[in-house]
Amino acid sequence: MDTRIQQVLELFMQPAFLVRDDIVTWCNGAARGILAEGMPISALLENETALFSHWSRDGVLQIPLIICGVEYNASVCATQDGDLFVASRRSHELNMTAATVVSASASLRKPLHMMVSAADELFGLLEAAPEDASVAASQLNRSIYQLVRLCGQMSDGGQLLLHCKEAHREPTDLLRFLDDFILNARPLVESAGVQLVYTPPAASVHGDVDRALLERALYNLISNALNYTPRGGTITVSAQKQEHLLLLCVSDNGEGIEQGTMSTLFERFSVFPLGDSRCGIGLGLPMVREIARLHDGTMMVDANPGGGTRVTFSLSLEPAALTLRSHTVRYDYCGNFHHGLVELSDVLDTRMFNPSEIQ
Repeated sequence: MDTRIQQVLELFMQPAFLVRDDIVTWCNGAARGILAEGMPISALLENETALFSHWSRDGVLQIPLIICGVEYNASVCATQDGDLFVASRRSHELNMTAATVVSASASLRKPLHMMVSAADELFGLLEAAPEDASVAASQLNRSIYQLVRLCGQMSDGGQLLLHCKEAHREPTDLLRFLDDFILNARPLVESAGVQLVYTPPAASVHGDVDRALLERALYNLISNALNYTPRGGTITVSAQKQEHLLLLCVSDNGEGIEQGTMSTLFERFSVFPLGDSRCGIGLGLPMVREIARLHDGTMMVDANPGGGTRVTFSLSLEPAALTLRSHTVRYDYCGNFHHGLVELSDVLDTRMFNPSEIQ
């Protein structure tokens, strides 16, 4: 590595290290206390080397690491000397923020419930109303769906980030699950003028998964992709079995993510460019990573070789620990609203929320 680059990296407070042929070959001062040269990168990726091997080496990669039992977010770029990692540790203050968000979501649910009840009565009076009233009803209805999604992300997302939420994993035919998901998601995505392409696994795949959490992870990624993909673009969902893992990939050919933003993708409540209406509260990708973690997997984000962004996350296909669960206490996180319309409410056209047309 160039001496001047090494000198700059020595000034970093974050651990920075170089990996060549899957071996750590150099560390800066912040990394020397927790890493050693000669260490295999697989020791930091745990059992997720299969996911790392899918990196195209284009642009910057974001991937989580475990160093000395502590969670880090790593930005990785390919250089002529090897793969350069710069890691940052999750801060305690973000845990406090997540706890506050969970509490705030509980306070929002009561007025939201009252709004839903009042809207149901109002919509019943609008069946023979003029077109202007129908447009206003659709706008109101879409806002309700957006609030339902926001409350769900604040509540369940905050609990996921605090590691307070369990995954209720059940034996699942994943090929059928993904087929059903695409069947529901495709008309919604295509209503936005974007093509949804699906590549299923080559053969039947079975595993223990929390179907509700997995659905939310996929919808979150599709919502993100729709935000940055113009009409006429393409979103691709693919699934591939690799040994004991299922690799799920959602990619788009949109404008991609700026490198300055890539380094904060996994940070909870990240600060994004001011005035960009496409940016939410910064819970989407961290939620997906936590859902992957609850399935003994992880995730990474890199540039799509064809342009745009690619997100890949893994799920373990090994049998999960048995858990007792009564089906009578299972709750619908969307409050019986259409899951796809809730999860994509920020990116779909208002016309999709006409209350007289939603089943």
